[in-house]
Amino acid sequence: MQVNALAHVMWIANQDSFRGKLLQLFVAMARPPWELSDEKLSAECRFEAFVGSGPGGQKRHKTNAAVRFTHVPSGISAVASESRSQRENRIHALRRLRHKLAMEIRREVEDPVNYSPPGWFGEYPGLHINSKNPRYPVAVAEVLDVLKAMQWSAGRAAVMLGATTSALTRFLHDDPALWTKVNQTRGGLGMKPLRWE
Repeated sequence: MQVNALAHVMWIANQDSFRGKLLQLFVAMARPPWELSDEKLSAECRFEAFVGSGPGGQKRHKTNAAVRFTHVPSGISAVASESRSQRENRIHALRRLRHKLAMEIRREVEDPVNYSPPGWFGEYPGLHINSKNPRYPVAVAEVLDVLKAMQWSAGRAAVMLGATTSALTRFLHDDPALWTKVNQTRGGLGMKPLRWE
């Protein structure tokens, strides 16, 4: 990965669910990978095409339509194989990779007292943002960074993000992987899991 003079160190916390230990990696980068263009993110990845398994007809078993992108600096990977089209699977895999990267790479909120959410958050009142929206991974990362800064308190994080606690909880709940990650983190800190009613 190329590093320019303006690069800064970011902390990656990758929770290894099989071993239950926290892996700490330091990666130097100018921008978080989920904010990079498809071309630049792909350049930081190892790409693999392979024959998918499962239903889908004979053609699926004869072409290398399934794909995997592995972000080399972090080791995080994403797979897509639901389409017979490698092009469509590349789009799905990159979207999933951005989401995974946004969930695993944490940035410190430099000044929590004077923090204000990004201006574009106002375009999505109540944190209503579709998971297919290109800004979704950025929103996920911002929410997790603020939660971490507020010691995983949803109420305090919601105030910082300019949202209600119920809006923040719904945002987290609507994304099963995100909901699980937040509740696992809270559980590891001896906190009760968030609940959605």
